[in-house]
Amino acid sequence: MTVSGQCRQRLAVLITHPVQYFQPLFDALAHDPKLDLLVVFGCDHGVRVSHDPDFGIDFAWDSAPTDGFPHVFASELPLSGLARWRTAWPCAKRSFELIRRFEPDCVLVFAYTPIFIALTTLLLGQSRHRLMLRAEATDRALLRSRFKNFVRDIVLKYWYRQFDAVFPIGSDSNDHFARLGVAVTRRFPVSYSVNTAFFSYQLSEWMPQRQSLRDQLGIAPADLALLWSGKMTDVKNPQLLIQALRLLPKDILSRFWLLAMGDGPLRASFESQAMKILNNRCRFMGFRNQRELGMGYAASDALVFPSSQGETWGLVVNEALQFGLAVLASDHPGSVRDLLVERDDAPLGSTVFSSNDPDALAQALHGLALLHPDGFDPSPVKGLPCPRDLADMVVSQIG
Repeated sequence: MTVSGQCRQRLAVLITHPVQYFQPLFDALAHDPKLDLLVVFGCDHGVRVSHDPDFGIDFAWDSAPTDGFPHVFASELPLSGLARWRTAWPCAKRSFELIRRFEPDCVLVFAYTPIFIALTTLLLGQSRHRLMLRAEATDRALLRSRFKNFVRDIVLKYWYRQFDAVFPIGSDSNDHFARLGVAVTRRFPVSYSVNTAFFSYQLSEWMPQRQSLRDQLGIAPADLALLWSGKMTDVKNPQLLIQALRLLPKDILSRFWLLAMGDGPLRASFESQAMKILNNRCRFMGFRNQRELGMGYAASDALVFPSSQGETWGLVVNEALQFGLAVLASDHPGSVRDLLVERDDAPLGSTVFSSNDPDALAQALHGLALLHPDGFDPSPVKGLPCPRDLADMVVSQIG
């Protein structure tokens, strides 16, 4: 097939499983007149109901993460099966064969782990396929020993040489690739994005109900509703919020509510401690699928995001800003640098506090209350990253 007399380029994408945030990216690539696209998923986790170990529940995404683009599944393995040699190797061979039959001009690989991704990438490299890498690897996400960092650096310096183009996700990621020798001519940084069109619809559906949602909960006009959105695990650090709330003066504390969407192994302790501090001013709503998230954002005033490790980006920050919430985030997630520190349009009261510092989070909460004595009026932030940003970058590097 041709476009204006030019041959269309064939792009294959290798990724572990359907992720709701990537659907609009793949949809955009599939509808680009310059491309023929095939997305190869290692497994169907997220489409078929399956168990998520962090949330601790069985679910499938309700936002159609595979709609709008051609795709195939290499297996029906659980997500954990892609990280085990015994099951990852047959899946890698199957994925390689699916890509080989497609005869792509280029293969876009998402990340370098788990083992399934690494094995398939090696097979593709040995067969001299042209490779590009989309990754959010950083030097700050996890604490490692000097020895592990040394070994990791050696392996990744070699690994990154396979790719003609690398798309670092965010400034932290770009610094990582630069440090490990990926030339600026091969680096094309882009910020992580949510499905901005989907959340715009959520915004239009739920924000007109903001007052009625708050009235149903009993949130007074001058009260401030803090939102927790995500898994309740050690790496997300809900205990820091509990510690910070205990440090607040009673007159300030009395204005705060907590609305918590999510689940996980720490939910019981998180909920019981929050109830003791806030009495009836907290609501734990459990896991909420994509189409229900807007309800929590619309009823809230500020996102609290105290993650302490393993957070290369943190897409809840994108979501909260799209709804116009203030964001109180630790300095650990990669998103805070690009979406808070290096922007001047964050909602009033947004703060980046020192990770694992309850006093710093308490000061941020106190400051939010003082800045909004009569309550908070959300104003959606414009110009946030969108899926088209990466799609355009990929297309520009294929031709």
